Amino acid sequence: MKPNWLARILFTLTTLTLVVLGFFFLTVALAVGAVVALVFGVRLWWTLRKLKRAGGAFHTPPASSGDTVVEGEFQVVERESHGGKLPSPASPTTPTVNNTPPAP
Repeated sequence: MKPNWLARILFTLTTLTLVVLGFFFLTVALAVGAVVALVFGVRLWWTLRKLKRAGGAFHTPPASSGDTVVEGEFQVVERESHGGKLPSPASPTTPTVNNTPPAP
């Protein structure tokens, strides 16, 4: 049984209508995505700008010769001199801190 001409016309019109509506929905979705991306980018730029002006954490001085400098404190612990064990906190190699106030 062959589809009649009325069914073919209705199928074609329905298909074209769905394609056009899909195109408009895609256009709206892309526009909304672009606006969201723009708002996010402006917010990120504004925050970084404020941090740079305030001398915040994102301020990095220019590297002079490509060397990396890591600042910090350390304590040398020699395992061999203590028989493979770490020294106890009361051992003579551990510096002690005098918290008593100075005499007047």
